Amino acid sequence: MNDYDYLNARVRGMSTALLAREFFDQVLSAFTDAMLMDVLLGSAYSADIERARELHADVPVAQAVEAAVWANAGSTFARLLSAAPPRPRLLISLQLNRWDVANVATLVRARQAGAQPHETAAALLPVGELTAGQLGQLAAEQSLEALTEALASWKQPLCIELRRALNERLRQQPGAPARQLERALYEAYFSWALGQLREHDPQERLVRASIRQHIDQLNLLAVLTSIRSRGGATGGATGGSPGESAAPLEPLPRGMLDGKQLAEIAACRTLEDAFEALADTYLGTGVEKGILTYGQSQSLGEMQRFLEAVAVESACRLFRQDLLGAAVPLGFLWRKYSECVNLRLLARGAIFRMPPDAVRRELLLV
Repeated sequence: MNDYDYLNARVRGMSTALLAREFFDQVLSAFTDAMLMDVLLGSAYSADIERARELHADVPVAQAVEAAVWANAGSTFARLLSAAPPRPRLLISLQLNRWDVANVATLVRARQAGAQPHETAAALLPVGELTAGQLGQLAAEQSLEALTEALASWKQPLCIELRRALNERLRQQPGAPARQLERALYEAYFSWALGQLREHDPQERLVRASIRQHIDQLNLLAVLTSIRSRGGATGGATGGSPGESAAPLEPLPRGMLDGKQLAEIAACRTLEDAFEALADTYLGTGVEKGILTYGQSQSLGEMQRFLEAVAVESACRLFRQDLLGAAVPLGFLWRKYSECVNLRLLARGAIFRMPPDAVRRELLLV
């Protein structure tokens, strides 16, 4: 029996709890927050919904649903890790770590902005290896220095690496702005994560591709935001802090898009020209699906969602590609994540009373 026989049998069992497409049709046919709550009470989310109703009795129903959804995802991913032998566990962890580094970046920005702990905690997504309790402790730290040192509290390899990166950047550049510190965090994560992977192992190649696509998403966001800031389009802001320059930093290395491609996109006069250049890359399907929505909204965030969906959809399809290897647990992880994103969209749609058809267009159903 290899490392994946038992694990994949467990994962296929866990996958039976995933929600079918019909679930979303049922909710949207009579779209209210009460309907969403009632239907989830008959699903694998039932216990988390009941717990969220007790803990969040004073918040809107849809907000309690969202808390329950992410609590369920966190416990599901923890079970996935506990069932995995050492090497498969590493591959799963490297995928989950993308949310850990995003949470640490959020914590750094919050500390520099002087946000209150409860405001910071509300912006975190506890689905990585850092638990909700651990993230709460980090959110309670009163200074950037204290937060940085607290990262080593649980002796997790990634967090130790992130602490090293923050300390090094602050030594080189005291008072560095949040975007510089965020850059240091992601550089450390990508270098550390890719360094864990064996170059020619077919199982580990899947994780390497996912990480490289993640690098592309960050590079593209910086480039496209810069084009917009030069007057290349209108639309709502996407990330960044007041007073920070929108000029892109040097692209993060080792993405799927090489430096020449990024430079050509960065040289585009308008966002529309940049999207046309992207149409010839592996992200072309995202551009094709999102260009009409972008044309109507002029929102870079909308197009970014379609570009990110390319990688998510590809990862979700792994679940049915190689039934004997890492594709099964990795594909399940992404299917579960996309399900939770869809449920969050339903919850927020209910909060803001969005039309069902508008919510349906936002869903990522694989």
